[in-house]
Amino acid sequence: MCLKAEICEGKVIRQGRDVVRSALVNEIKRGVEAIHLVDDFTFRKQANGTTSIGDQFRHNLDFLNGFLNGIRVGRIDYGKRKRDGRVAKDRHYAIRQFETVISHFENLRRADFEATISVASEIDETVWVASSVMREMEFVHSHTIHHHALIAEKLAGFGVSLEEHFGVSPSTLAYWRQAA
Repeated sequence: MCLKAEICEGKVIRQGRDVVRSALVNEIKRGVEAIHLVDDFTFRKQANGTTSIGDQFRHNLDFLNGFLNGIRVGRIDYGKRKRDGRVAKDRHYAIRQFETVISHFENLRRADFEATISVASEIDETVWVASSVMREMEFVHSHTIHHHALIAEKLAGFGVSLEEHFGVSPSTLAYWRQAA
């Protein structure tokens, strides 16, 4: 138990950095595995006027790249996304893009995690909010899981099932274990 934050902070940041990065990289890898499970038609298929799973993966990739690009310059703007349509249409291209992102996350330096950062408001683009790289990594992890849940629902509607708990947040999994 820490009595003085300044003594324990380095340890907490170091442990948190490893846990959060590992969780995010593992979630991205689960997404790549899901892409491998579907064929090209299913990857691009839209149902009921909604986006395809390829579109969902493209959206996730945009947020991951927005995070990575933002920490390089000290300002993250999730609204300024590349929206590379090829990611939504070409499974193999999407996989390569996600593998590149995984490599970038695995190569982040200690100083990257300890930095503060400004994040553009999604409500008012003229407002920038103070945050930290660790907090934004938590956000991107949560955002990725949320879209994995949407992907799992879409695929279930197409008769494709993914691994158990794909798209389920850690807090929900902990609740389910506690309730069992």
